[in-house]
Amino acid sequence: MSLVLHQPDAPADADPAAAAVSAVRRMLGGVRRAARTWIWVESLAWLVIAAAASFWASLAFDWCVEPPGWVRAAAVTVALGGLVWLVATKLIGRLAVPLADASLAIAVERSHPGFRDSLSTTIALAGSGRDDVDTRLLARTAAEAAALVDAVDTARIFRRRRLVSLALAAAAAAATVGLLVAARPAIGQTWARRMFGLSAVAWPRRTALDVEGFVAGVRTVARGSDVELVVHARGSSGPPAAVDLRTRSEAGWTSARMGMRGAAEDGVQTFVHVVRSVAGDVPLEIRGGDARLRDLRLHAVDPPAVDAFAIRCLPPAYLGAGLRVLPAARTIPVPAGSRVEITCTATKPLRSARLVCRSSGAAAPHGGTIPAPVAAPESAGESTAETTVATLDPAAAGARAVSGTLVDVRADTAVIVRLVDTDGLANRDTVAFTLVAVADESPRVGLRIVGGPTAVTPRGRIMIEGSISDDHGLTGAAITLRPVAGQLRQGTREAGPRSVGSAGGGADAAPATVPIGRVRGGETVVDIAAADPLPVPLDALRLVVGGRLLVAAEARDGCTLAAVPNIGTSDTWTLDVVTPEALRALLEAREILLRRRFEAAIEDLVRARERLTTPQRGTEAAAADQSGTDPAMAAVTRCGEAATRAAGETGEIAGAFRGIGLELANNLLLSAELESRLVVGITRPLAAIAAVDLPDLAKACRPTPGGPVADPAAIVGRADAVLGRMREVLAKMLEAESVNEVVERLRSMLRRQEQIRAETLETQKRQSREALERP
Repeated sequence: MSLVLHQPDAPADADPAAAAVSAVRRMLGGVRRAARTWIWVESLAWLVIAAAASFWASLAFDWCVEPPGWVRAAAVTVALGGLVWLVATKLIGRLAVPLADASLAIAVERSHPGFRDSLSTTIALAGSGRDDVDTRLLARTAAEAAALVDAVDTARIFRRRRLVSLALAAAAAAATVGLLVAARPAIGQTWARRMFGLSAVAWPRRTALDVEGFVAGVRTVARGSDVELVVHARGSSGPPAAVDLRTRSEAGWTSARMGMRGAAEDGVQTFVHVVRSVAGDVPLEIRGGDARLRDLRLHAVDPPAVDAFAIRCLPPAYLGAGLRVLPAARTIPVPAGSRVEITCTATKPLRSARLVCRSSGAAAPHGGTIPAPVAAPESAGESTAETTVATLDPAAAGARAVSGTLVDVRADTAVIVRLVDTDGLANRDTVAFTLVAVADESPRVGLRIVGGPTAVTPRGRIMIEGSISDDHGLTGAAITLRPVAGQLRQGTREAGPRSVGSAGGGADAAPATVPIGRVRGGETVVDIAAADPLPVPLDALRLVVGGRLLVAAEARDGCTLAAVPNIGTSDTWTLDVVTPEALRALLEAREILLRRRFEAAIEDLVRARERLTTPQRGTEAAAADQSGTDPAMAAVTRCGEAATRAAGETGEIAGAFRGIGLELANNLLLSAELESRLVVGITRPLAAIAAVDLPDLAKACRPTPGGPVADPAAIVGRADAVLGRMREVLAKMLEAESVNEVVERLRSMLRRQEQIRAETLETQKRQSREALERP
C-alpha cells in the first residue's frame, strides 16, 4: 500500500515552517487512515478464518461423535464466544486505541530511515511553544521532513504481503464452506439444524442402521433375562461387512462383533447379538460402516408376575355343598362338574392379560367343545387346543387383576395365565396350575354272604354282612336275587351278574330286589356287622330244587352328571337250590372233613409232646450235639411250634363248624339237639381251645430273656391237659358221625324203597300195555 501526499502551494507570504509541518501532518493523517483500513481487513480475515475453522471442526466432531444436544450447544457457545473475542480484541479493541502523530512518525521513520528523525522531531516540537526552540532550525527540520513526505510507502509500514496472504486465506476458508454448502446442501442444512436448532436429525451417511425395539433410544427389558438385539444394516454400496456393539458396564466400554443372520435381502443385512442376564440399565452403541447409533439404553425392570390367586369352587348341586375357597397349588382337585371362579392378581399394573385353559378331554370346561388340534407338538394323548377363559385387553389404567369362570369342569384342565405389563413385558415364567376333575366314583359294595354257603333250600334265607361306602353319599342299596334254571358246580363264584337265560335247562324267573333299609340316603359309609347281619328270606321266590340262585348287591349314589346315577355292584354268588336232605348231606360231608383235619392237628401235637418224654436218638441227637443246644429245650421249642400250628388250625375248624350251624339255622334245619351238639359241644369248646389253651401252651414253651428255663415236665402236664380237652371235642364229633351214619342208612333204605316202588309201577304199566296190545 502506498500513500502519495500532495501539498498545495503555499502563499508566498506564508510561514515556510508552518507549511512544512502542515504537510507532515497531512501525511501522518493518511498513514492513520491506512492503519485503520489494515485493522479492518486483518480482523475480518481472522474472523472469517476462525468461523470457517469452527464450522469444519464442529462438522467433523458432530459427524464422527454425534454428541447429545447439550454437548452441541456447548460447542456452539464456545465457538461464538471465540468469534466475539476475536471481534473484541482484533477489531474493536484496536480501533478504540488512538493513533497519535508521534507514534505514527516513529512508525514511518522505522520503515523509512531517510527521515533521520526529522519527522518525529518536527511533530514533537511543532506547536510546542517552547522558548528554547530555534525557529530556524525547526523550519529547516520541518522542511527536510516535508521534502520526504511524497516518498512515504505505507506498504513498507504495514507489511502488505502478510495482509494479502491473510486475506487470501480468509477467502479460501470462506470458499470451502461455500463450496460444501453448494455441493451438498443437505449437509449444510443438517449442520445448521443440529448446531443451532439442536435437532436430533441424523447425518446423511452411506450406511444406515436400524435397531429393533428401541423407542427414543430406550428399550425396556425384563430384569435378569437374555436380550436379543437385532440390527438391520443397508448402504449405498451394499450393507457393511461387520457391525459392532459397544456396551458399558462398571468396568468400562466393551465391544463385541454382532453375528449375521442369514443372507442379505434387498440390500439389507440383519445382525444379531444376545446380551446375557441384563440385571440393570445397560448403555450401548452400535457401529457399522460410517453409521453410528448412540445414546441407546437397555432399561431393566421386573417382569410381571402373579402376586395372588383367588380360586373358588362351587360343586354340583347334588352334592349339596356351598362355595369353597381352594388354596392355590400346582394341582388343585375339584369335584367333576364344578364351577370354578379364578381371579389372578399381578405384581404390577397390566396392559393386557389372558386366562386360557387346556383340557385333556373333549368337553370344554366353559361349556363348549374344544376342537381337535391340527398338530400335536406335545405327547400323544394330550390336547393342545387352548380356550380363552378371560381377556383383559386393553386393561384399564392401574388394573392388576383378571378374572374368569370355568362353568363345568369335567376333565383335567390346565389353566395358564399370560400377563403383559405397561412396559410391554410378558411374564417370564409360565404361570399354570391344573384343575384335576375328581370323578364321582361308583359306590363301593363290600358285602358278602355270612358263612360262605354253596347251597340253599327253597325256604331258607341268606345273611349279609360287610360295608357299603361312597365318596359323597349313598341314595339307596338293594340285594338282587335271580333264580336261574339249570345246574352249576356247587360253590361257583361269578365275577359279575349273568344275563337271564344264559344257562340252559328251562325258563328263568324274574329277578327280585330286596332294598337294604339301613341305607336311608346321604350316608357315606354303611356298615353291616357280622354280629347283626342283614337277613334276606328266600321263601317268597318259590325256588325250584335243582336250579340256581344268583345273589348280588348294588348301591347307587346321587350323581346327576350323567343320565343315570353311579351304580356299584358286588361279586355275584351262585347258590345251588337243594332239598333239606341234600343240604344236610353236604354239611355232614363237610363235618367229616373237618373232623379229619382236627385229628391231624391232635396227632401233630401228640408227636411234639412225646419228644418231651422220649430221649432223642440217631439223627436228631447228632443235630442237637452239633448245634450245641440242649435237647430238652429243643423239644420244648418244637412243642411250642406244634401248639401254635394247632391253634391256627383249630381256630379255622371252629369257624367252619360255626358256619355249618349258621347254614342249618338259615335253612330252618337247626333243631335243639343239633344246636346243642354243634354249638355247645363242638364250636364253643374249639373256639376256647384255639383262643386260650393252645396259645397258653405255646407261650409256656417259648423262653423269655432273663426268665426261668421252661420245665419239660411242666410242659408235658400242660400239653396232656390240652390234649385231653381236644380229645373230648373229638369224641363229640365221633358221636355225631355215628348218628349221621345211622341216619344215612335210613336214607339209603328209603331211597331203595322208593326205587323199588317206582320200578314196580313201571313194570305194572308195561304189563298193562302189553295185555292191551294182545289180539
